[in-house]
Amino acid sequence: MALHSPGLVDLIDAAASPAARPSAAQLLPSTAAAEGLRHFERALLAASDAGPRELTGAAAMLLRAGGKRVRPLLTLLAARAAAPGRRARGRVALALVAELVHSATLLHDDVIDDGLTRRGQPAPRVAYGNAVSVLSGDWLLAASLDLALRSRVRMAMPALVRTLRTLVEGEARQLALRGRTDFSADDALFVAAKKTGSLFAFCGEAGALAAGAPDGVCQALREFGQRAGCAFQITDDLLDFESDAVTLGKAILADVVEGKPSLPLAIALKRLPPLRGELAELLSANGDDESLPARVRAFATRLGRTGALGAARRAAEKERDAALAALEAVPASPTRDLLAQVAHLLLSRTH
Repeated sequence: MALHSPGLVDLIDAAASPAARPSAAQLLPSTAAAEGLRHFERALLAASDAGPRELTGAAAMLLRAGGKRVRPLLTLLAARAAAPGRRARGRVALALVAELVHSATLLHDDVIDDGLTRRGQPAPRVAYGNAVSVLSGDWLLAASLDLALRSRVRMAMPALVRTLRTLVEGEARQLALRGRTDFSADDALFVAAKKTGSLFAFCGEAGALAAGAPDGVCQALREFGQRAGCAFQITDDLLDFESDAVTLGKAILADVVEGKPSLPLAIALKRLPPLRGELAELLSANGDDESLPARVRAFATRLGRTGALGAARRAAEKERDAALAALEAVPASPTRDLLAQVAHLLLSRTH
């Protein structure tokens, strides 16, 4: 597949640069697909600023910290791919919805996880407190529902409500597994599909709905998003084991210490059962223990020797291939090709 599609160079550079925090405008193609997106970041901030003044600081802090804006990117590209050559009304509003929902989940997750950093900066809960962070997330969710309604895109609201229910289901399962060492690969995949895959699925479906695409195309782009989101999450889990704190903007193996299930960890625990005891000790360790970082790194080394990372990588590739297969039901166009390239890039990123 050609690597010279409009905007693809920017996307590759963004994926390869650990220091980059590209905006949606930088990630989008510089031609027709970027139409109306020049002020995307401003619109994103405006949505958070419209809330009660007691809450706007936390939401704005998170949104101004940047991010890859992968979800709005997929929403907009899906709208273009679903109806090549036609402008899909409501697509920008639904792209904003996707990022607002994602941001709300981050605000909530940091409270649940007692997170200290987010995107390489202090988490909003650290600066404003847990209560403000939770309520700010609630406000962003309310704003997303309002935007979906005002987009006037047929069936966008039912799709969003279904997605929010699924997100909560995934969060509930993850919470139930927190601190346990007996979770399985199926558990990890369930959480990935519900928490990450479902919002990516909404992005694909929302773009198609905005374009007024046939049911078959809507279903195909929803499946593309679902599978691409799972690939994205598995890759994110792998980065937790393969990258350093500077690249990731969070501590090495932070998810392990917080007790979150992940696919590479589940595979490793099954292949080398003694690791379960070591993991239990890490989870019960005192945070002030100066030896903890070294113990975590040693645990990661033993985990790496199980071959779990390669197995998880193959699982991510399988999800990516399923996403690419789903695209076959979408009309051929340069934008569909770009969506395929995005699916590949989700696995090659370094942050």
